[in-house]
Amino acid sequence: MAWPLFLYNLLLLLGVILLSPVWIGYVILSPKARSGFWQKVTLYPRAFLTHLHTLRQARGNPIWFHAVSVGEFNAIRPLLDRYRSNVPIVLSTTTRTGQALAKQTYPDLPIFYFPYDVRLLVHRALKIIRPAVLVLTETEIWPNMIDVAARHYQTPILMINGRISPHSFQGYRRIRPLTACLFSQMHHLYMQSQGDADRVRILGAPSDSITVAGNIKFDLSHAIDPIQKSILQNLLGFSAQDTVITFASTHSGEDLPLVETFLKLKKDFPELKLVLAPRHPERAGEIRTLLKAKMLPFSLRSTLNETNPNRESIVVLDTIGELQTVYGLSRLAVIGGSFRDIGGHNPLEAIALKIPAVFGPHMFNFPDISRLILEYQAGFQVDSYDTLADALTELLTQPEMYSNVVENGQRLLATNRGAKEVLSCAIDTLSEPRTLTAV
Repeated sequence: MAWPLFLYNLLLLLGVILLSPVWIGYVILSPKARSGFWQKVTLYPRAFLTHLHTLRQARGNPIWFHAVSVGEFNAIRPLLDRYRSNVPIVLSTTTRTGQALAKQTYPDLPIFYFPYDVRLLVHRALKIIRPAVLVLTETEIWPNMIDVAARHYQTPILMINGRISPHSFQGYRRIRPLTACLFSQMHHLYMQSQGDADRVRILGAPSDSITVAGNIKFDLSHAIDPIQKSILQNLLGFSAQDTVITFASTHSGEDLPLVETFLKLKKDFPELKLVLAPRHPERAGEIRTLLKAKMLPFSLRSTLNETNPNRESIVVLDTIGELQTVYGLSRLAVIGGSFRDIGGHNPLEAIALKIPAVFGPHMFNFPDISRLILEYQAGFQVDSYDTLADALTELLTQPEMYSNVVENGQRLLATNRGAKEVLSCAIDTLSEPRTLTAV
């Protein structure tokens, strides 16, 4: 074992010993931490093991795709759709929301939680899964998983849609011996931009293993099932005369000023309806308390049904997997996480559905996407909640501007598509059936 990995595991061991009482308490008390705990220590349910065994017996060793959460999962859906019909696939996530959405979208796939990055657990996971290829999405750098998969099992590892933000880069530079050791063991790194490629090269990735493939998020297909759209529209009680604004992927601290922005707009546009979609649905209780304190009538999406449709101007979307359909019912989308120092979320999901996206000043998680949106005039960036109201008013009152923004968004997507094909070719060359044996 190389000395950077030895040091990493030594520090990991010391951390487990010193912090285990706190960590155990956190796991016991936090539903979020308990989610998938047994799978994260590689104790998988029998149904999953049976599903995996059946898949492998029929079609060979699978491609293992890993996506941390909802954003990464949505990013790789073009690849999952491309391969699921003719190649064995397994999919892992880290978060509870990512897991729920993945299972809802692909009930036919073996889906599980990524293991904790402990060497013994990683060995066990690889023995059980037996991947022909391991595909890591965006910034997933797990030292033991990468080292064990590459060095002990000769599993080709791809980083796809890779990104290293300038902020993260400064942190990674402090552990360059470790990143260099890991990146040198990856078969190839497909980065989103030239800046990401330059940064990963400085961190030790060999130049001949780096390709600028673009961002696969431009390749997303957002066709909405018309039946599901009609059902949801009826449940939400929206008519053709209503103008719907969706505040998407909001974080704590953003909801109140965004709701106040909506109320300000509603004075001039009485037909306005609001869908407030927190990034983490478990925050619905927090939002409910906020709205009750403001004495604002609202509905929770999870309580609506055919006999009890929404009759209020505000709906809190406390479900998973329906945001895209809500975008399809919306006139405008405001992207959360961008009015706090969170870094924003993906505006392309709205733009792909011909919905202008407006976001705040903090978009450091999507620097290239937000830059391109502004260059193409396919959306708006505002610096405060006050200017947000002004931007939304412009879009609501100027039909020609609205149409131009929508058209520019489609042009942006069409011009920047192509990463899916590059990544598909890379995976195709590595996914030939083979036998996995440990060294």
